[in-house]
Amino acid sequence: MKRFLPGSIAASGALFLGFCLTVVLLFSWVTFAALQGDDGGYAQFDAATAIQKSLKRTEAGSFTLQPVEDLLAYQRKFPTLWYLVSDGRTSVSYGPVPERVQAGAKVWSPPQPLSGYAVNGSTMRTERLGLVVPLEDDTILIEVGGAAYSSTQITIELLRDINTTAVPILVVLFATMVVTVILVPQVIARPVRRVATAAEFIDGTREGTRLPEDNAPTELRPLIAAFNRALDRIDNVTAEQRRFLSNAAHELRTPLARARTRLEAVPDPRLRAELATEIHSLSATVTMLLQLARLTSEPAEISRINLTDLTRNLTAQEAPSLVAAGMEVEFQAPDTPVFINGSAQAITVALSNLIRNAAQHAASGGRVVVQVEACGRVSVIDFGAGIGTIYNGSSVMQPFARSSQSSSGTGLGLSIVAQVAALHNAGVSLDETPGGGTTVRIAFTPLPVA
Repeated sequence: MKRFLPGSIAASGALFLGFCLTVVLLFSWVTFAALQGDDGGYAQFDAATAIQKSLKRTEAGSFTLQPVEDLLAYQRKFPTLWYLVSDGRTSVSYGPVPERVQAGAKVWSPPQPLSGYAVNGSTMRTERLGLVVPLEDDTILIEVGGAAYSSTQITIELLRDINTTAVPILVVLFATMVVTVILVPQVIARPVRRVATAAEFIDGTREGTRLPEDNAPTELRPLIAAFNRALDRIDNVTAEQRRFLSNAAHELRTPLARARTRLEAVPDPRLRAELATEIHSLSATVTMLLQLARLTSEPAEISRINLTDLTRNLTAQEAPSLVAAGMEVEFQAPDTPVFINGSAQAITVALSNLIRNAAQHAASGGRVVVQVEACGRVSVIDFGAGIGTIYNGSSVMQPFARSSQSSSGTGLGLSIVAQVAALHNAGVSLDETPGGGTTVRIAFTPLPVA
């Protein structure tokens, strides 16, 4: 069966449930009426209605009966059907009209609705039905008897009768749809929203975080269990990768130290300088790999830290190397300190990478600005070639993203910054510096000043 609304399981379920409830109510109602049967009331009323449609006024002022198709059908369906139609002056009859009914037609009194019942002990059956109907300015009495529906016939007639069936069906359908469309989606979607909210906390930085299965609906538990097992497999693979990365970085530090020592034995100064540059680049890569491995594997120690002091001290530590390279360093911060909850070690690693990255891309004799704002945002600004020109639109947050293969950078600095930002639920943005250059911002959540 096609879904009613492909985009919403809850809405589809609500509409389907409303439809099913309506069908059940309709079926119950018709079944009840069919089981109760017809003691003559339904059939004789329908026959009297057909007789009313057959009445015509003559030019002489009396009336005549010209049977319509419905009345002819009732006459064929019920062989014992009889009726007597009278206005006190003229009467028309059909079938075996009882003598007492014929005698009553000769005594005209102000017409009133009437019924006749046959009583046998505790049971009672409609014997005849009398209806008073208008015909222009006159009043006609229709008395009918000898007709009763079977269970099948009454079911068919109830479904065909628009007045007694269609209107109640529409009312029930509308009311049921309104209730189910409002209530059912909320009932169905509530546990799904709880699971979705729990899934939002799975960010890849906290191993072992799983979707809760205890209070989940039975229908969702297989999906949640399968999802959690997939997370277990992902965590296992990721842990293996991190261990390999950490071990490889550690193992490389010793041969790098030995190579650095043996450089002094190289007689060619030019070759010695080239080898020293390569070893320095390889050492920087190893250091970055270790930092990345620690950030993604070791739980961070979160505490209240003074972001202004931490950034100021780090800028002061990095300033000598930048000044030696012919660059100008500037630190800007508000007068009041800015506090955040975070890992001082992780933030130091991220900001150190940003400052070194800015120094690498800033032109010689250029300027690097480190800025702390009261809103908890830290910006590192350079005035070099600009991120768009350097990376040609590539994703600079991915590991090993570099401006070119000949670049001296490791391509890991911004990836580490992204890891630190994710650890602190902070936002990272890269923008062009007005006039040329790159501005990298990390937006932390500030704490209120005590």
